[in-house]
Amino acid sequence: MKKWIMATGLILMLAGCSSEEDATVNSNTAEDGNAATENNAIEHGITDQEVGFTLDDEGDVIAAEVPEEDKQKLLDAYGEYIAAFNAEDMDRYMATIAENPDGFDREEDQQALAEAFDNYDTTYTTSDETIVKYEEDRAEVFATINVEMNESGTDQGMQQSGRQVVVFKKEQGDWKVTSLHFIGNQ
Repeated sequence: MKKWIMATGLILMLAGCSSEEDATVNSNTAEDGNAATENNAIEHGITDQEVGFTLDDEGDVIAAEVPEEDKQKLLDAYGEYIAAFNAEDMDRYMATIAENPDGFDREEDQQALAEAFDNYDTTYTTSDETIVKYEEDRAEVFATINVEMNESGTDQGMQQSGRQVVVFKKEQGDWKVTSLHFIGNQ
């Protein structure tokens, strides 16, 4: 089961954050050994900006005010990110990722994702896509996500669902994924 939890985290977070400063160190605290992929919030990205979403009294996600043209472009960019992942088309998928993402190394993530594509058949199914934060050159798209993952060549599989916020930034006029944040359901 631990292999599946680790693989799900890998798939959900592109491949994982990868800077020297983020290296795992046993600091002899209560947090040592806690797996970030076991239904905890996982951040793959920036830490200097607040990321999240707000719910109304009925439990629905509150949408940000977004100019109609940017709203459609953002939702199209999000749709392409999901479709490219599901197609396991590395070139198409990497075209959705920022050249200089905030908080992860693009090349290392590409390599790890290629391994994941080789070892797992994974499908993202999303719903409730909502732009929850919008600025002229930065936006956040919330979605409920279901991940179905099967190990290639076997009957072994699992499902994980949760909520995801994908942060986009504008690069040369196009919206590109710059970081991801995931909260798994129990």
